[in-house]
Amino acid sequence: MSNMAFFDLNKYRQNAESFLSELDKEYYMHYAGLQQELNTSDIYIKYESLFDLSNFEAIKEMRKASKNADETKKLSYLIRFCGEGLVENYARELVDRIGEQEANATVKIDGKDISYRYSDVLLANEADKSKRDAIDDKRNAVTKKSLNPSLYQYWETVHRQAEKLGFASYRDMFEFLKQEDFSTLENSMNMLLEKTADIYQVHFGNLLKKELGISLGDARRSDFAYLRRAARYDRYFKKEALVNVFKDTLLEMGIDIEKQPNIILDVEERRNKSPRAFCATVKVPDEIYLVVMPKGGQDDFEAMFHEGGHAEHFANTSAKLDFEYKFLGDNAVTEGYAFTLEHLMQSSAWLSCFLKMAHREAEDFTYFSNLSKLWFCRRYASKLKYELLLHNGSSISGKDQAYRHILSDAVMMQHHPEDYLKDVDEGFYCTNYIRAWIFEAQLKDYMHRKFGYEWFRQKKAGSFLKEIWSYGQKYGPDEVLMQLDYKGLDINYLIDNLAEEIQKHK
Repeated sequence: MSNMAFFDLNKYRQNAESFLSELDKEYYMHYAGLQQELNTSDIYIKYESLFDLSNFEAIKEMRKASKNADETKKLSYLIRFCGEGLVENYARELVDRIGEQEANATVKIDGKDISYRYSDVLLANEADKSKRDAIDDKRNAVTKKSLNPSLYQYWETVHRQAEKLGFASYRDMFEFLKQEDFSTLENSMNMLLEKTADIYQVHFGNLLKKELGISLGDARRSDFAYLRRAARYDRYFKKEALVNVFKDTLLEMGIDIEKQPNIILDVEERRNKSPRAFCATVKVPDEIYLVVMPKGGQDDFEAMFHEGGHAEHFANTSAKLDFEYKFLGDNAVTEGYAFTLEHLMQSSAWLSCFLKMAHREAEDFTYFSNLSKLWFCRRYASKLKYELLLHNGSSISGKDQAYRHILSDAVMMQHHPEDYLKDVDEGFYCTNYIRAWIFEAQLKDYMHRKFGYEWFRQKKAGSFLKEIWSYGQKYGPDEVLMQLDYKGLDINYLIDNLAEEIQKHK
């Protein structure tokens, strides 16, 4: 008998929404530093029936039988949700253990036990190269000893589960779930690596030498953390001004966050708060948490605007949309909207208008910001290459050196093998960031042509953003771009924009 015969689709959708709401609230409480323990296991147990193989097969059968394009799309999103859950459910206790191990881990710095998470903040603020290296070495030692055994077990578990579901590998499974050809995306990023290699080596190398006094060949990934802090610009990026600048920017576009009670701002400093900013979509569009760990500097502003982009997207999502379009869908869409606000840091007009930055300094900062963006693009090109290797069905053992070589070659800075399991996101999330960068480059091209280079001062631009935000994630990046008269995602927009912005600097 068909799996569809006993499958209640409406009930499944309702339970899936409740599950995601409770899960995101748990993540918020833990990573915001409001509770020490991370307990996703109980939530997975409560909703264990969601992640039954028969449900996975039933939804696949329903999609195969569907004659309606809209219903087919929603079922595709549900297949991805159920498939990811089938894998994660088997590793739920490991996820909790890893979260708690990281929260409890400490690094001894200057004779004091410092939270592992907070040590990342100290590293980014450490001007002395030798001290920065020492912090980096101690963090690597903790990663290797305290985190990697559980991370190894986690990745082995999810790899085995993908194979039990009938897929050749974890990679094969996620190409099916995301309906993407990762090789095509890898080819596009190889093009980016090739076409930007000379620009990167010359311009980024010169910047590193000028700002830190070290050459690319002698630099570590941790040196980029300090470079990106851009401490010399701190007088413009004041911690106490962060929230007001964000609010004022939105207000100029006709978006008043004070009148959005569904966005809860959390910018408090807490000992165990994750240094990585995040947005928790507990109930879309009614309960959205915007969480940033204030530590001073331009990267605070980038984080606030990036996560603020997520928050505005989901807070403006139409409540009338079906569950799949509010909570599921292609996350490259929301990442693209997040980058749209974050990359205001690359606009000298925005810097002059909202931060009162002098013209020459604004030009210098946009140069720095675009070089940082190129660093990230090249790094994620190499992350994709490495993760395709990590998840290809072969043994995890020994891939630490492959990680070191692949990532070090792309950004021409030393990456350490200890991070080969930690510097990996679940479900090939790196592809979302990559496609979002491409999406945002084309969206920016459209907004520049329609609203001008100072689009952030146009209420019509704000109305346009609210309109496309209102569709949640019903449409993928390609579909949004085709509605704006593009043929789909095109890597050349990203490559050309980066090259133009960097090379015009005198």
